Amino acid sequence: MRNKFVLFVLVSVMALLGAACGGDSDSPPARTTADGPIEVTMWHSMPDPAGGSLQDIVDKFNASQELYEVDLIFQGGYTDSLNKLINSIGTPNVPSIIQLSDASTQIMIDSEAITPIQRFIDEEGYDLSDFEPKALAFYTIDGVLYSMPFNMAGPILYYDRAAFEKAGLDPDDPPSTLEEVRQYSEQIAQAGEGDTQYGISLETNAWYFEQMLAKGGALYANGEHGRGERITEVLFDNETGIEIITWWDDMVADGLAYNAVDSIDSFLKLATGEAAMTISSTAALRVAIAAIILVGRDPFQYDTGPMPGPAGDGGIALGGASLWILSERDEEQQRGAWEFLKFAARPDQQAQWHSDTGYFPNRVSAYDEPPAVRAREEFPQFLTAIEQLRASPDTTATSGILLGPLNEVRKRVVEAFDKVLTGGGDPATELKAAVDDANKIIELYNRTAPD
Repeated sequence: MRNKFVLFVLVSVMALLGAACGGDSDSPPARTTADGPIEVTMWHSMPDPAGGSLQDIVDKFNASQELYEVDLIFQGGYTDSLNKLINSIGTPNVPSIIQLSDASTQIMIDSEAITPIQRFIDEEGYDLSDFEPKALAFYTIDGVLYSMPFNMAGPILYYDRAAFEKAGLDPDDPPSTLEEVRQYSEQIAQAGEGDTQYGISLETNAWYFEQMLAKGGALYANGEHGRGERITEVLFDNETGIEIITWWDDMVADGLAYNAVDSIDSFLKLATGEAAMTISSTAALRVAIAAIILVGRDPFQYDTGPMPGPAGDGGIALGGASLWILSERDEEQQRGAWEFLKFAARPDQQAQWHSDTGYFPNRVSAYDEPPAVRAREEFPQFLTAIEQLRASPDTTATSGILLGPLNEVRKRVVEAFDKVLTGGGDPATELKAAVDDANKIIELYNRTAPD
């Protein structure tokens, strides 16, 4: 089949560049019976507790009707799930629905292995007027909505109000620029009185780098981020990119920032009081609250604010993941997949999902549903991410990046940061080297991509 060949070739190219190989899918083949429900298999990448919330949505859908039965199967992380999909194309094991991160948008379109949900929207005149406009804009290319936005996220600042007060800082006025983060961190360190207290804990994460570029109004790549024409080169070694990596390096070198191993390490520094701030996804909000309670601290001591970035007129881009319908499943199974996607996008389901996880809902009216109302009454921090997204201007810088080998390029960005932060490399030199390598990755990918 052509779609199997296209997807296999595209990702085989990335595998040659260092992508991890996925194992065979262990899910049973979907089946249709004359006297029972049509089986709709869905692969996902939500570990608990988010996985449990997703299972609740599936259970409610299955109980709401008798025609379809969704079977939810965890496949590991997004990259694991994508690699397993590659191995399943052309076999009975291909799922009806797969959840993949925003980084996989271009490769899924290039794969020709999916049915754009725009087909179903057009067939039944499905109303999209209540959906978050920026969510629709991210996954709509040339007038076609390819997948259903589902777990949407943005990076935000988490901070310790008590640490701010101790340092003489206004806890209702978190830093908004990188320079302000440094100033706040210096005051916090001075107020530490000998305690090991970093101003901020920073996890080296290529997504945060991308979002900081967008905050500064700088471009990550050409081709209008892939929305005007296919990306052929990245541009992140621009003045803003160098400013970000240099600031990051100086903060760590001066003892103002803790160089975290991962997001858990970063949050622990905040939860234990060793750092006053950290940057993480809004999706971490529920887990963060639980972790803070677990270490015996008051969750109301902690607050959230927009992610700081370089001074500029930009904003953030949408993050998270969406749900895709696979074209290799028969028409009845694809129809069942679409019915589930509509159910999962209902305002009441999105409100509960938002409350359970911290992801913001894809429906505007979901905020008026009881679970969402209760969530923001209990923790007003739930509104930070969506308010930040809505306040972001609609520009090329904030449009989101459509790049097939984005995950491979991200790995190269992380390597550049590591060489600077732990190897003493020069920020501008390492970022330029990452750009050169990224452009080679992109060139090789584009040779195999469909016209």
